[in-house]
Amino acid sequence: MAKQKILITGAAGFLGTKLRKVLGKDKIFSIIGTDLQPREEGIIKLDITDKEVVIKIFKEQRPNVVIHTAAMSDVDGCEDRKELAWKINVDGTKNIVEGCNAVDCTMLHISTDFVFDGERGNYTEHDTPNPLSYYAKTKYAGEQAVQDNCKDWIIVRPEVLYGFNGNNTERSFTVWAVQNLKEKKRIDVVNDQYSTPTLIDDIAHAIGVLIKKRKRGIWHVAGPDRLSRHDMAVALAEEFGLDKKLIIPITSEALKQKALRPRDSSLNTEKLKDNGIMMHGFREGVKMMREQMEEHKQ
Repeated sequence: MAKQKILITGAAGFLGTKLRKVLGKDKIFSIIGTDLQPREEGIIKLDITDKEVVIKIFKEQRPNVVIHTAAMSDVDGCEDRKELAWKINVDGTKNIVEGCNAVDCTMLHISTDFVFDGERGNYTEHDTPNPLSYYAKTKYAGEQAVQDNCKDWIIVRPEVLYGFNGNNTERSFTVWAVQNLKEKKRIDVVNDQYSTPTLIDDIAHAIGVLIKKRKRGIWHVAGPDRLSRHDMAVALAEEFGLDKKLIIPITSEALKQKALRPRDSSLNTEKLKDNGIMMHGFREGVKMMREQMEEHKQ
């Protein structure tokens, strides 16, 4: 059987790095990594906002599938730099769509739970998005660009990605919490924003299955547990043997975040389960994360 060539945008990022590791172990896949700032040898430099370069690289590489993870994902930063956020998350996504259409390949687009307003939670793939922040608006506009213009597409919505990725974990809430608690620093954590956190190992595996089974459409790919950030921090402290008293619950109002966040953007993953794809619960995932961190030190 001929290998499926998978090109990953944002391949040096948190999710992109894990996708390369997990999918790269599968004999059916051949992985090509691209990134605006390649941190490793073998990753092709690609600015997704440059349409001509996108199409040129796609024509040179001729992938069967493009996994589009590259994005401006700093939620508060998108409020400050709206023009740049639109250029990357919407115009950049449109360029990836054009590149995919030019070489007749499948586009798997990574979106976000933030497309929902969080008024009720447990959102299914059939629920209508209502984005609150500018970041969320750009991601939803990116989804619409994929659905309206791409010949062959999959949209994956994950939520609060966590896990261990070697040295590339700086953006993870879980690693931030563990590092601060290990240093015996107090952390203020919101107790009124709910989500279904997603282990990066699980989403990488799920994406591989979706590609192999030639699935299409929108997929919610998230963990099974609805938790607040405070719940997450407590579970982390318990797994790592750290002091829970350092975790101070606060409200969203007290945090004073620049961008609006959905209060409950938890995702319903029944469709995923119905297709035989199971995700780890948060405590299981955190145990895996701790074990990977300990292995990395050895």
